[in-house]
Amino acid sequence: MNLVILFLTFSALTIIGLLNDETRNATFSRTKEEWTADMAGLFIQGVVIPAVPFITVPFLYEFLPRFAGKLDINAFVQFMLSFVLVDYLYYWNHRLFHRRHYWFIHRMHHSSRHLDVFATSRNSMITSFLFVYVWSQIIGMYLLKDSTPFMLGLGFTFALDLWRHSGVKQPQVLHSALSWALIMPEQHVFHHSLVGRNRNYGANFCWWDKIHGTFSPNEVKNKELERISNRNVWTELFTPWKVNK
Repeated sequence: MNLVILFLTFSALTIIGLLNDETRNATFSRTKEEWTADMAGLFIQGVVIPAVPFITVPFLYEFLPRFAGKLDINAFVQFMLSFVLVDYLYYWNHRLFHRRHYWFIHRMHHSSRHLDVFATSRNSMITSFLFVYVWSQIIGMYLLKDSTPFMLGLGFTFALDLWRHSGVKQPQVLHSALSWALIMPEQHVFHHSLVGRNRNYGANFCWWDKIHGTFSPNEVKNKELERISNRNVWTELFTPWKVNK
C-alpha cells in the first residue's frame, strides 16, 4: 500500500512541477553532480530503506522471538502513534541534525539550490539510516501483531515529505485549510534557505515548531536557496565527515 501511495504522489508532483515553467527550468538546470546526489538519494530512500525492515525483522523473529508480534493495538491508535508521535520524535531528530557537531550528517540535504520532488531524498548515505522513521518501521513490524495501520501512518508521512519538498506553491484556499496543522511546502522552502535554516523543523505538523518556538510563517523565493557546492559529491555521499566545513 505504501509503495502505491508513494508512487502516485511522486508521479503527480513530478507532473505538476514539470508543467510549471519556473520549476521545470530549475529542475533541468541541475549539474551532473546534483543529479547524481538526487538520484542516489531517491534510490536509497525509495528502494533500500523500504527493504530494511523486511530484511531485519525476520532476524529479530528468529533470534529474539519473545516479543515478536506480541502487541495487539487498536488500528486508530497505531496510526496516531506513527503519524503523530513519530512525527514529534522526528522534530527532535531533525533539530539535532542542525546542531553544529552533527551538521555534517544533514548538510548535503541542504545543498539544493531550489526544492522540487527530486531533491527530497538528497542525503549522505549514513543520513538515510539515522532517521527515526527507519527504526520506527522495524520496531512496528517486529512488535505489532498486525502493523498495517502503523505502516500506513508512515506511508502518509513519506507522501507528505515528497509534497513538502516539491516546491509547489499552494492555492490560497488550500493553504488556509491546511496551514493551521501542516508544515506547508512554502514553509519548508524557507527552512532550506540560508536565513530560515533554524526554523520549521517539523515534518507533518507545524505544532511542534509552534510549541518549541521555532516556527516561522515567512516565505522566500524557491531559488538560490543554497550556494552551489564545490565539494566532491562522492565524498559528501559516502564520507561526509571528511568534508571540510
